[in-house]
Amino acid sequence: MGGAPNARALAAQLDISLAQLAELVGVNRSTLAAEPLGKKGREALLPLLRLLVDASEMAGSLDRAVAWFKDTPITSMGTKTAMEHVRDGNIAWVQGHLTNIANGSYA
Repeated sequence: MGGAPNARALAAQLDISLAQLAELVGVNRSTLAAEPLGKKGREALLPLLRLLVDASEMAGSLDRAVAWFKDTPITSMGTKTAMEHVRDGNIAWVQGHLTNIANGSYA
């Protein structure tokens, strides 16, 4: 996932629509549909991309990271998945959760 963020490729990787990706990162769909992607779109996607890169390093592949992100509840904070927490505006918490796991803390 190197280089400039590609909203359409990220939506495809997550198997969601561009509108769903926009909702996930808290911007209007047109912000992510712009070509080239503007500053607001890049700034909205970068935290999610960092999260997925970190999750990929821990999971061993991007496909496994996406499966975790979409399907695995983070039990230390209820029954929501990482994706649901991100949609709720808690991406920093999810990133911190990953950091704790990487540092050997039980999550």
